[in-house]
Order: sequence, then structure tokens, then C-alpha cells
Amino acid sequence: MEAIHLYFQHGGYEVMFSILATLVVSLGLVIERSYRLWMEYDLINSDGFMAMVQKMVMNNSIENAIRLCKKARPKLLPYVLAEGLKRSNDSTQEINNAIDYAVLTVVPKVQKAVSFLATTANVATLLGLLGTIFGLMRSFAAVAKATGAQKQTLLAEGIAEALNATSFGLSVALFCLFAYGVLTAKQKTVIDDINKNASKLNDLLYTRKMKLKGAKKA
Repeated sequence: MEAIHLYFQHGGYEVMFSILATLVVSLGLVIERSYRLWMEYDLINSDGFMAMVQKMVMNNSIENAIRLCKKARPKLLPYVLAEGLKRSNDSTQEINNAIDYAVLTVVPKVQKAVSFLATTANVATLLGLLGTIFGLMRSFAAVAKATGAQKQTLLAEGIAEALNATSFGLSVALFCLFAYGVLTAKQKTVIDDINKNASKLNDLLYTRKMKLKGAKKA
């Protein structure tokens, strides 16, 4: 604890605690988004789930497919599929519109707040630089009052202490940027999976519609 106290003291309490607050906000955001993206929104075995939906659709068991999707919520893909399945007896354009609207509803949930990590990374970096500037100002003020050999010693110590704020700020910024990259990659994976399977459902419902029309003509 003493080492942390000295680290913060040398970096300047105001700046160091501001960087710490930035870190806490970023950590909270990373934990919340990680839980949502990995545990709540993403359907891990989406291919297997889509295979079951496909089987039900082609067997004309639309209600069973809708019930299956409802059981899988709050996963986002089943919600999108259910919205399309509810319109399975409507025109192709109406089915298209329903699926597109469902996709547009869920995508903002996936993309929510992650871009803020780029902001916190920049804020942490600038706060670190600001802390260094304040530290250097204090050091030069102390050196101005010193005499002889004391000046060189005080200046060297002051610069070393002032860099504490920069090192802390850059460390927080690196964490934020790394987390931003990981979360952005996961976002893309979830959205791509939703779009791919939404398009597949569209094709399935069209194929089913054509199959039913052919059966009626026969």
C-alpha cells in the first residue's frame, strides 16, 4: 500500500485518481459488454440451431420453429428468426421487411457502448501527459529555488517522478485499446452470424412457399 501511495503521490493525486476513475469506468464497460456478447447475445451452436429450424420449416412445422426460437431467448439470432417465421405465410417482400427490421433492432444492442473505449484510451493518455506536465512544472519550480549541485539532483528526481502519471495513463490506454479490439472482433462475429442465418431463413421460407404452391397445383 505504501508503494501505491508513493506512486500516486509522485504522479499527482488529482491526475492519478482521474486516470484511475477512467480505468474503473473502462473495466465496468468491458465486463458488461463481455457478459452481453459472450453469455447473453451470442448463440454458440448457431449452425446446429439453424439446422433444427430448417428441418421444421421444410416439414411445415412453423409453430414448432417459433416455439424453439422463443425458448432460446435472450439470444439475438432466435429473436430475428422468430420475427421472420411469424410472417411465413405473408408475401416474400413482407417476410424480407420483417427480417430486416428485426436485424436492425438487434444490431444496436451488439454495437452499444464499445466505441467509448477508444475515448477512454485517449482520455487516459492525455491525463498521463497532463500529469507529467504538472510534475515537470513542480520540479522546475523546486530547482529554481535550489543552489549548486542540488539543482541537477532535484531535476532528475522530479522528471522521474513526473513520468509516473504518463506510465499509468499509457498502461490504462493500452488496456482500453486491447479490450476495444477484442470486443469489436466479437461484435463483428455476432452480427455476421445473425446476417448469414437471417438470409438463410429468407431463402428457406421462399423455398417453402414455392414448394406449397407446387403442391397445390399438383
